[in-house]
Amino acid sequence: MKKRLKIIDKKIILLSLLFIFFSLNGFAYSSTQNGKIIKIIDGDTVYFLQEGDTSFKKIRLVGIDAPELQQEFGVHSKECLIELIENKPVQLEKFGQDRYQRILAKIMIGEVDINLAMIKKGCAWFYRQYQESLDESDQKLYDQAERFAQTQFLGLFKNVKALPPWVWRKKN
Repeated sequence: MKKRLKIIDKKIILLSLLFIFFSLNGFAYSSTQNGKIIKIIDGDTVYFLQEGDTSFKKIRLVGIDAPELQQEFGVHSKECLIELIENKPVQLEKFGQDRYQRILAKIMIGEVDINLAMIKKGCAWFYRQYQESLDESDQKLYDQAERFAQTQFLGLFKNVKALPPWVWRKKN
C-alpha cells in the first residue's frame, strides 16, 4: 500500500511539474505577437496591427536609432526599412515601452531580425545608450553589425562624419 502511494505521489509531482513548465513556457512567449506593419514612419518607428485586432500600435524598434527624416540619410533609412519589410507578415517581440508610450520591440520576419538588418545595411546605428533593453547576445550582434557597416562604408557610414540622431536631436 505504501509503495502504491509513493508511485501515485511521484506521478502527481511529475504532472504538477509538467503543468508548471508548460504554463511558464506559454507565459514566456506572451510578449510575442503576429501581425503586419501598416505604416512606416521613419527608420525606427512603425505602426503595427496585431492579427485579430482592429487598432494599431506605435512601435519603436529597440536597440537601434535611425536618422531623423529631416536629417541627411533619414529618407533613405526609411526606404531601407520599407524594403526589408515589404508588406510581409511579421512577428513582434516586445521589450517594454519608452517615455513616449511607444512599444519597444524587435521585428522578426521568419528568422530575420529586422532591427539587426537595419544596422548591418548601414541604415541605423546601434543605440548603445539603451543597450540594456537587449540581452547580451543581441548587444554583441548589434555592436558587431555596426562595426561591420562602418568598416565597409555601408549606407550612412559612407559619410564618415555622419551625425548620429541623438546628437542631431540635441542640436535641433
